[in-house]
Amino acid sequence: MNQEQLWVIAYDSPSNKRRRKLAKLLEGYGVRMQWSVFECRLRPHQMQRLRHGLERIAEPADSIRLWSLPQRAVAAEQMGRDVEVTVWQDKVI
Repeated sequence: MNQEQLWVIAYDSPSNKRRRKLAKLLEGYGVRMQWSVFECRLRPHQMQRLRHGLERIAEPADSIRLWSLPQRAVAAEQMGRDVEVTVWQDKVI
């Protein structure tokens, strides 16, 4: 099974340096939806690499949450400021 999975990933850290590193890593995998919340469409091997990167950066004082969303159950509503997202054949780029 090599299908893309939609993930919502949020983080918090007391360290500005680690927050910057986490943001930079996640920007390579998805779209920033809030300051510390990203939406990512990833294949299993991409998720494995991302997890490894997160584990290398994170320390015990940090909090990183990863939610997988089933494709059939995804429904989203947006309120407030619009975020520019390019959609190409139902894939967020």
